[in-house]
Amino acid sequence: MAQPSERIQEMMRKFEEQAAQAGQLRERMQEIKGQGRSADGSVTVTVAPSGAVLDLQLTASATRQPHTSLQQSIMTAIREGTQDAARQMDETVQPVLGDRAEQFKSAFNAHSPAPPTAPSAPPRADDDDDYSDGSFLR
Repeated sequence: MAQPSERIQEMMRKFEEQAAQAGQLRERMQEIKGQGRSADGSVTVTVAPSGAVLDLQLTASATRQPHTSLQQSIMTAIREGTQDAARQMDETVQPVLGDRAEQFKSAFNAHSPAPPTAPSAPPRADDDDDYSDGSFLR
């Protein structure tokens, strides 16, 4: 039977290995950046695994699009970039965490903003942002 000091040393060695793996995983995760591009190539985004947009590039043709088309192109590129970052995250954590990768992803996603959704309908021309039935200046 192992002496208590040997067991403590073995536990410390395992802890140090896990700490080193966690540090390496953290470094790799910080390097992950997803890329997304609109179908016509006029919009390119770089996205962090959290969904944060790190870079947005527009070509000259992007600025000639109607604003609603440009908005949709940007949102599509962001969604694509977010999916790319998530795929890279999976590829990074799975080999290190193995069976615990799903638990890690759940915890990571609990602290990430919701992915962007499709843009809403543009405001109506007659919408004056007055949500009351009468004037508030009485």
